[in-house]
Amino acid sequence: MSKKIQKPSKPVTGSMLKAPFLWMEWGMNWLTYWMSHLAVFKLLKYVGKLAILVAIIGWFWEAPTRRNASIRENWAVLYEKGGGRMEALLFLRQEGVDLRGFNGEYGFFEGIDLQGANLYGADLSNAKLAKANLSHTTLTNSELNKAVLDSANLKAAILANSDLTGAWLRYAVLDRANLTFTNFSRAFVSGASLRSANFNEARLSHAFFHAADLRGATFQFAKLDSTDLNRAKLSDADLSLADMRGVKLFNADLTNATLTFAMLVNADLSGAMMRGADLNNSILIDANLENAVLDNANLRGANLRGVNLKNASLRGADLRSVRFLSDSALQHADTTGVLLR
Repeated sequence: MSKKIQKPSKPVTGSMLKAPFLWMEWGMNWLTYWMSHLAVFKLLKYVGKLAILVAIIGWFWEAPTRRNASIRENWAVLYEKGGGRMEALLFLRQEGVDLRGFNGEYGFFEGIDLQGANLYGADLSNAKLAKANLSHTTLTNSELNKAVLDSANLKAAILANSDLTGAWLRYAVLDRANLTFTNFSRAFVSGASLRSANFNEARLSHAFFHAADLRGATFQFAKLDSTDLNRAKLSDADLSLADMRGVKLFNADLTNATLTFAMLVNADLSGAMMRGADLNNSILIDANLENAVLDNANLRGANLRGVNLKNASLRGADLRSVRFLSDSALQHADTTGVLLR
């Protein structure tokens, strides 16, 4: 509440030098007193307060317009393929914008956190996504060919039917990822963790999975022709009905793996650990199993024409109903306890 202006009193003049100034001050006080009683000035005081209120309401009223303008600006930055694309993408994600089908081709998104985002149909070909957090992210039908995803976190991500041709995923984490129908041809996935990943009907031709952890992964009907799986961990993996012609599995661990009806023509399984593996009705024509361990493995009905079993261990293996196995093939193998009849 404003203080009421008092009626000015006449000055007491004590000096001729001070008198003019005192009377001038008295006159201005009278002018102020008179103006304070005019309604127009009181009205202007309230008009000023009203103007502030209107400005505040207007600011909130225009907030959606400003937000839409910011979204359009960030979309423009994202599509221009210049600097600031990562910040623009994070802003759009924070604003809850639908990012399905966005174009991030050649973008620099290293270390970005998009956990749980829906990026269905996104184009991230040639994008830099090393060390990015894409766990539980939906990337179905996306373009990731030649993208760099080294050391990225893609745990439980959905990449079904996506294109990762020539992509780099060295030491990436893809445990429990959905990779069905995905194209991994010529991708570099060395040292990656893909435990319990689903590769059913995926294409992995000529890909590099050297020393990758694929324990418990499934590859039913997958194409693994000429794929490098040397020293890979594939224990308990399901490779039944997979096309593995010319696959490289030197020193790989296939303990208790399922390879029923798998096509392993010209496969290199030298030194592989295949104890307890199920190779029922698999085709191992001209396969190299030198120094491989096949103890207690199931090879019933397998086609072993031209197979190399030199120094292989077949202790307790089931070789009943195998096809085209020559006596010479077993000459230098350990066949203790083998079932042949």
